[in-house]
Amino acid sequence: MGFKRALNSRVVAVGAGAAVLALLAGGAGYAAGQIDSGDIEDETILSRDVKDGKLRLKDLSDGTQKNLQGQDGKDGQDGEDGQDGQDGKDAFADMQVAALAQSTPIENIGGGINQNNTDLGVKLTLEPGKYLVTIDGAFISDQAAGDGTPAVWPQLSLWIDRSADGSFQWQENEGDISPNALMPPAADRHISVHGSTIVTVEETTEIGLLGFGYAADQSTARSGEIDVNRAVLTATPLP
Repeated sequence: MGFKRALNSRVVAVGAGAAVLALLAGGAGYAAGQIDSGDIEDETILSRDVKDGKLRLKDLSDGTQKNLQGQDGKDGQDGEDGQDGQDGKDAFADMQVAALAQSTPIENIGGGINQNNTDLGVKLTLEPGKYLVTIDGAFISDQAAGDGTPAVWPQLSLWIDRSADGSFQWQENEGDISPNALMPPAADRHISVHGSTIVTVEETTEIGLLGFGYAADQSTARSGEIDVNRAVLTATPLP
């Protein structure tokens, strides 16, 4: 019995050694071939094994897909050609942003906005489609207003140049949201404003921001005394 056991052990060792040699000899040829899904045991591949961009959402389990959608936004449906739709995160890749270059005084308070607005030079060009447009801005006043000065509401107005003539016309559907806030009469005061809207354009259209404001008594009080020191315009495409 001792002899047989020893013989069997030697046979196993020799066979294992031969297998290793065969693998080493043929390994280069095997590695050069294509490894496909049939060669991989289920649930053994980790994310570190996959090259960036090669694993699509449809390759993952239903539970993982739902988890990712909850974090990054709902993915689009697969098209007929089998390609994945764009997920919520990808939409930000097409977002446009424009910002104020330098602090700019609101030249005119009161009167008609068509003639008295201050063009801030903050503009974007939109191709035909639907967009979520946001305005974020701030005003500052370095000097105090005189006694009896009425309350003033500076504003940022969204200009949609639908006529493509570079001239703002509120009545021609070129004006939209105008976020504003009350500016106190004291010196060194700072206020912020924010607003958002959905804009649809049928052709290539330029949008921009205008500075303006109204005094409670409809006067021109504080014209040139209030600066726009931040103005950011963003446009994100919507499906």
